[in-house]
Amino acid sequence: PDTAPQPDTAPDPTDPASCPVPSLQELYPGPLPPFPYGPWPRAEGCVAAPHDTAIVLGCPSNEDGTPSRCQIQRALIAVDLHEAGLASRFIVSGAAVHNAHVEAHALRALLVAYGIADDAIVDEPRAEHTDENLYYSTLLMQERGWTSALVISEDPGHLMMTALCDSNCCVDRGRLTLYEWEVEPGRTVKAGHYALIPPSQPNLDPECTHITGQVMCINLGSRKACKDDFRL
Repeated sequence: PDTAPQPDTAPDPTDPASCPVPSLQELYPGPLPPFPYGPWPRAEGCVAAPHDTAIVLGCPSNEDGTPSRCQIQRALIAVDLHEAGLASRFIVSGAAVHNAHVEAHALRALLVAYGIADDAIVDEPRAEHTDENLYYSTLLMQERGWTSALVISEDPGHLMMTALCDSNCCVDRGRLTLYEWEVEPGRTVKAGHYALIPPSQPNLDPECTHITGQVMCINLGSRKACKDDFRL
């Protein structure tokens, strides 16, 4: 089918995880991968309600331990979403992958420096790749009874070509849909709407066959969190 399965009951307007979303075929039609740096759909209705948390995907610190450009930009997007009332809690995810500095700890320090309360932040310091960011963050969400999250990266290409594929076609514990979120009048930021399964509807094999055929998801065979080759 071309449409994602929808809930049997009307969505709860206060619960983003229960919101129906378009299928991947509807969002990304045609034989070629989409251009990630163009416009995205605008978050509206219950999708635009406050989420349980926001997952800030890790990227490396500078070699001397100072915050890198990507870390600063991701933290600033998190603050934008927080100030817009879309997330009040955060999961910062990432191990010491490329150098000796734990990415989650660097992101926590930035969020605190930008005014986020320390007790509103949960560290996830094990993930080495985006699939693991999503997998380990999902475990933290499940432990706390959270079902919805915003997913943050400063690079729309990273969100579309990696996070979307890893979430929907690898980890398969939640559905990731990409939107633009209005954070102040006339200004939006791009982020993911991540809804755990359930209450979100399961991803369908034809959806992943479709976007894999567009050469969007070329690295799933190397991912440790993939449901078909789980190595975590």
